[in-house]
Amino acid sequence: MIFGMEGIDEAMQLEKEMIKAMERKEFCLFYQPKVDLVSGKMMGVEALVRWIRPEKGIIPPIKFIPAAEESGFIIPLGEWILRTACFQMKDWLNIENKPQYMSVNLSARQIYQPDFVNQVKHILIETNLAPEYLVLEITEGIMLDTFHAPKVIRELKNLGVRISLDDFGTGFNSMQYLQELPFDNIKIDQSFVRNCDTDLNNGTIVKSIIEMAHQLKMDVVAEGIETEGQLIFLQQNLCNIGQGYLFSKPLHPDELMHDFRSIEKVVNHKGIPHEVTRQKLNIEMLGNAHQDLIDTIRLQQGMIFKFKKIAGKFIHTLCDGKLLSQVKLTPEHVVGKELSDFLSPEDVENKISYYHRAWNGEENVTFEGELFGIHYLASLSPIRRGGEVTEVIGSCIDISEQKRIEEALRLKESQYRIITENTQDLIRVIDQNFKLEYASPSHEFVLGAPPEAYEGQLIFDMMHPDDCDRIKKLYTVAALTKTPVQTEFRLKHTDGGWVEFEDRANPVLDADNRLKHLVIVARDISERKKAEEFIRKADKLSVIGPLATSIAHEIRNPLTTIKGFVQLLQNEVEKPFYINTMLNEIDRIEEFISEFLSFNHQPINQMKKSDLSDLFQQVLMIIQPRLTMYNIKMEQEFEFNLPQLYCDEGQIKRVFLQILQNAIEAMPNGGRIQVKIARKGINHLKISFIDQGMGITEERIRKIGEPFYSTKEKGTGLGLMISHKVIKEHGGWIDIHSVVNNGTTVDIFLPINQEMV
Repeated sequence: MIFGMEGIDEAMQLEKEMIKAMERKEFCLFYQPKVDLVSGKMMGVEALVRWIRPEKGIIPPIKFIPAAEESGFIIPLGEWILRTACFQMKDWLNIENKPQYMSVNLSARQIYQPDFVNQVKHILIETNLAPEYLVLEITEGIMLDTFHAPKVIRELKNLGVRISLDDFGTGFNSMQYLQELPFDNIKIDQSFVRNCDTDLNNGTIVKSIIEMAHQLKMDVVAEGIETEGQLIFLQQNLCNIGQGYLFSKPLHPDELMHDFRSIEKVVNHKGIPHEVTRQKLNIEMLGNAHQDLIDTIRLQQGMIFKFKKIAGKFIHTLCDGKLLSQVKLTPEHVVGKELSDFLSPEDVENKISYYHRAWNGEENVTFEGELFGIHYLASLSPIRRGGEVTEVIGSCIDISEQKRIEEALRLKESQYRIITENTQDLIRVIDQNFKLEYASPSHEFVLGAPPEAYEGQLIFDMMHPDDCDRIKKLYTVAALTKTPVQTEFRLKHTDGGWVEFEDRANPVLDADNRLKHLVIVARDISERKKAEEFIRKADKLSVIGPLATSIAHEIRNPLTTIKGFVQLLQNEVEKPFYINTMLNEIDRIEEFISEFLSFNHQPINQMKKSDLSDLFQQVLMIIQPRLTMYNIKMEQEFEFNLPQLYCDEGQIKRVFLQILQNAIEAMPNGGRIQVKIARKGINHLKISFIDQGMGITEERIRKIGEPFYSTKEKGTGLGLMISHKVIKEHGGWIDIHSVVNNGTTVDIFLPINQEMV
């Protein structure tokens, strides 16, 4: 507003008077009804401010609202209007005949207050009014700012209040607002309503606005209705809500409640009968519903189709959806056509049987297909009328991504299966409670039992007791720190022995960085441990060998002299008992010296191809008398078609004789010795000697092979030391298992010369 000097003074004076009027409570609210044009019911009211001056009476808004906008007084005035209207609506909620919502106009200055949304929220809390009872009317003029105003509108909508676009059609970019902002209804400006029943152009605009709003799922409010002709025109075109002097002028709250029933009679008395309007509305609703169905089918991600059997052919009567365009088809390619009109003969042959099944009444017939690289899943269901199938409806969804994921997973699974099924390492997955969720097939090869025997069990159930606490602490650290750990442990073999493993436990985390599993890869290091032990013992033997030879020679020379003199004395004494005893002891010393000298014997050099079965039979002939003497039975179990062994036969027989001799001495009361020869993998032969003797403690087993350590009370241990040395020189190793009072098993592992297999 532009004022001259006189106008400025007048405006300033008016602002002062409005401020005083606010203090004297001269402002009040009147309420104009909003009526349902079908039922005639009062749906809501619009709050309109009035200034009642004692000396001048009611001053219309047109006289003071522009000045309030110009001066900024509209901000406190607007806040007062909003609060008062909300209090009034809250009071009306407690009576039977009441409006269902309160509409309040907002000015541009209010919208641009920095804290306006919070102000509305505070007023709703202060008046204890639920937000759904409040409608805020915003004019199109406010929408010229395309950034701030839309932002405020969205924030107000988030409070739960309803938003109405006022004076629709008089501003700019109306269509853009309707597309982008969450309006609940639009209000047709009274300039269009005034002549809608007499002016063809106005009538066309009003019709178009109503139809467009209904398509956008919005109600339409027409303001300024003053004549029966305007009412009937709006009813005929299914306008939802009417407001104007034909129903009522703005009224004081008490007057509004007094005139409530008469206001609700206007539509029935002056407009189209309720039944006729309702019928027209139902027709429109049916039309809208049909259009909604068509739009829904067209916009849904998959595809919906129907077909009938006409003259023996399946003819499609409906087909639409986004998937249709993905397979490079349109509704026109399908509707009115049979399968052969748009699919290849091969595809028709694949799908026609499913069509027949659904037409014959089978429910939920499903099949998969592929067209132009798009994989889809189709489902068919028959539609019955009078018990007969009259149509079949089908739906399709795109499963291309699912297929891609499945193929990728299948490929990965195949790769992982190849790894897990062919590795000799143990692969295991445990949960946070140390329970085994997965065990690789290698468990059967390494530990003797299939994976199913281990899955679902606690890992400690099969672990050596001495290792359990240590491993539990390490795995707990891995779980808490989410970092890998590496250690060693022993697991029970089904044959009763323990297998040593080196493992690495890796935490597996979920998307939220929480522990899901521990994946453990464990490698059998038993053979490596044995090899290390043999090397350790061999190192000792290499030191002892030269020393033993030197000592043996030093002892043998004087011993020979002593023995000679003792033999001479034997012929001179009458009672040679003591002399014989000395000679026996000298013989024992010589035997001991011979064993010492064997340490430093030359490496094996009489290597040749040997049949291990024949070799053992030669040993058996030598040992058989002692077996008979001690009442011991020998049992043999040799694998069929054993390969030849490349070895020094004399040395290997000596080892066999030493082990059998130890077994015989361990069974003074007789018993049974079993000898088994079989392949161990593809590279070794395993020769097992199993006795029923007194057994050896675990502590003594660990020391076997040490220099001068024997399992017998009076033994030197040199026999087993030599046996270890011989087998090591053949590239093999010896493994001993024993249980006290239950016998001993000695396993000899010898390499197979691959050229001879």
